[in-house]
Amino acid sequence: MRLYKMELYKLCHKKSFFVWSLFAVLLTGFYFWTEVGSEVAVVGKERYYGYEAVKVNRRITGEYQGLLTDEKVAQIVGKYGLPSEVEYDYPGWRDANYLNGFVADYLSDGYMMSWDNYKAPTKVYGIAGTELGNVQERMGREIYFAYTKGWKAFLGTLQTAMIFASILIVFGISTVFAQESESGMRPLLFTTQKGQGRDIMAKIAAAFTWTLMVYIVAVLLAFGQSAWVFGMEGGACPLSIAISRQGLLDAAQQVSYMPVSSFAYTMVKWDLAACLFLCAITLCVSAHYKSNFGAVTMAALLWGMPLGLRVFFGGFGYFISSCMPIFMVMTDSLYEAFLWRQEKIVYAFVIPLFVICVEEGYQVYRRRQQP
Repeated sequence: MRLYKMELYKLCHKKSFFVWSLFAVLLTGFYFWTEVGSEVAVVGKERYYGYEAVKVNRRITGEYQGLLTDEKVAQIVGKYGLPSEVEYDYPGWRDANYLNGFVADYLSDGYMMSWDNYKAPTKVYGIAGTELGNVQERMGREIYFAYTKGWKAFLGTLQTAMIFASILIVFGISTVFAQESESGMRPLLFTTQKGQGRDIMAKIAAAFTWTLMVYIVAVLLAFGQSAWVFGMEGGACPLSIAISRQGLLDAAQQVSYMPVSSFAYTMVKWDLAACLFLCAITLCVSAHYKSNFGAVTMAALLWGMPLGLRVFFGGFGYFISSCMPIFMVMTDSLYEAFLWRQEKIVYAFVIPLFVICVEEGYQVYRRRQQP
């Protein structure tokens, strides 16, 4: 236990760790507040932006929260009208609030693809005559309606936080074994009674503990901000509606109408698997190198290599890249895995590689008796 605490202390008290952590927190917060800043709410002649718009949209949507019905839709249109204003380079109706914007996107004859490709809505359809009606039929129940921007912000912020967490893991864990070789301490460790076996296990345990700490902070940072500002209402809403992906709403695909809270829960589990897998890969790399620079460089290259696989190879190469840590933290990767029914296949691919990397790192470092 003393060896484990010493190794964990060394990981947690690196100056670079504090610098990169602060940098990651600030950039994640910046991304989140750009989401807040893009919120618009128009009620009558009043126009609200940013956090004020969030509060207005949450308040007016709360009046209609619950099962979505044609009566509620008619009340929304009667009270707030339909949006029609667009603006150069603004991704959405400029004169909408959350309620009438939803009606325009899902239940009207209008559409908004871009500022120069849109049609202002002129009439509203009944739910049964739209894709929402098809979704209701497939689900066997009415759609739950609520203000779901909290879930959308959470998934987006979580993705950003996990990318920075991955960078921290690469830079932090890649020196776990390599630093002993670079400093010349490895032969000394192997001469002690506990060094060769227990110290290696202590290093591995400390590395995974440190990775879990980074992961937990990233999840709490994303969830805490989203819950505080947007709220987390509407967890039962269909995924494609909750994250404003009306273009991908398809009643034939179960992922389109799975509850957004279920998708978010799975995303959190995938992120955990991605962080642990990345830790295992980085430990394996660290065991093969005698310098921190070489270990960090190779670990970073391996982390980013799947980008090349996805760009230059399709088919199986695309699937392999989707199973790598850099893409496992991407929301779209999980969406595609559900779409293609491959989520269990990804786990079946990742778990054996995880075990191989940890075992390989352990054995390689143990065999290298000379600096």
